[in-house]
Amino acid sequence: MTKHFYIDESGNTGDLCKVGAHPSFGGQRLFSLACVGIDDIEALAHEVERLKSKHKLQGTELKSTKTKAKPRFVSDLARYLHAREWPVFIELVDKHYLMMASIVERLVTLHLSGTEPSRGALFVKNTMADYIALHAPDDLGPLYAKACETQNRPDCRRVFQRLIWWSHRSQRDRDIAAGIERSTRTSLKLFEKLHPYEAVRSVLPIPDRSKRDGMIWLLPNISSFTTIYGRINRHLEGDIEDVTFVHDEQVHFDEIIAANKALAESLRDDLSRVRLRTANYSFQSTAKLTFQNSKESLGIQTADVIAGFASRYIYQKLWQPETIDAEDDEAFHLIDRFTRAGGVTGINYVAPKELLYALGLSPLANYEDG
Repeated sequence: MTKHFYIDESGNTGDLCKVGAHPSFGGQRLFSLACVGIDDIEALAHEVERLKSKHKLQGTELKSTKTKAKPRFVSDLARYLHAREWPVFIELVDKHYLMMASIVERLVTLHLSGTEPSRGALFVKNTMADYIALHAPDDLGPLYAKACETQNRPDCRRVFQRLIWWSHRSQRDRDIAAGIERSTRTSLKLFEKLHPYEAVRSVLPIPDRSKRDGMIWLLPNISSFTTIYGRINRHLEGDIEDVTFVHDEQVHFDEIIAANKALAESLRDDLSRVRLRTANYSFQSTAKLTFQNSKESLGIQTADVIAGFASRYIYQKLWQPETIDAEDDEAFHLIDRFTRAGGVTGINYVAPKELLYALGLSPLANYEDG
C-alpha cells in the first residue's frame, strides 16, 4: 500500500474574491493540485536522471516551467508512474466556476441552508452553477468580490439584484434561468429579514484567517486538498492511519490547509451524508500532513510537473487550441489514463460540463446509487 503522497499546485492560488476578479483571472483561470503516491524515491530519482539526460533537461531541480516545451518528458514520466502502479490524483479547477458555485451555494440557495444534503439538491446547484458560470455577466464576480471586501449589506444586496435582473432576461435556457430567478428572489426575501450582521455573514464564503489575521474568502487549494483527502480515503478504503501527505511549503496558507484538514475530519458524519463514487469523507482514521520545500523533495517536484502540464494543456486546449500539437495530446492522454484506470484516481474537474464536453469528455454523476 502506498503510504507517502506528494502534493504540489499550479496556477496562482490567491484569494479568488478580490476586487477586480474576472473570468480570465489575469490569464491564470485554471488551478490544479496534483498528488502522486510514491513508494520508492530512490527508484524515481534514478529514472528522472535518465529522462533528464534523454530529453536534455538542465538543472538539478525538476520544475514544471522547465518541462513546458518538453511534452515527451512528461509522457515518459507518466509512463513510468503507470508502470510502477503509483496512484495519481489531480484536482483541476476553473476558478471562475468555483466562484460562481460559491455564489450559488451561499446566495442563490440561501433559503436551503440548514437542510439535509441530497443528490437532487446537489444536482440542481451544479446545474445552476454551470449555467451562471457560462452565461452570467462578467461583472457578477467583481460585485461579489466587492461584497467580500466591504462586508456590508448594500453590496451583498447588489449581487442579488444583478442575478435577478440577468436571470429574468436570460434566454439561453429559460427553465434553468427561471429556476435561478425564483431561488434568488426567495433567498433575497430571507436575506432582508435577517439581522444585518447575520445577513452579510450568511451570503459570503466562510472566511479563513491569514497569518496576519486578514480574511481570505476563497482559496482553490483548500477545497482541492480536502477533495483529494477524501479521494485517497476512498482509494485506500479508509486505511489511512499510516499515510503521510508531503505538501509543498505554503508560507501563507499552511496553517489554513492544516486547519481545514482537521475540520474535514471532525465533520465526517456531516460530510458523508451524500455518498460519492470517488471520495469518502467519513474519516475513520487520519493521515499525517507535513510541509517541505520543493527543492528538497523529488516527490513534490514530480507533482509539480504533473499539475503544471495538466493546467496548461486544458487551458490551451480550450482557449488556445492552435498551440497544441500531437506530442501535447499524447502527454495528456497518458495523464488522463490515471482517470480511466480505477475511477478514483486521475483528474477531477471542477468546471462547467460544457467545457468538459468541448474536451471530448463525458462527466458522470459523482453520486452513488441508492
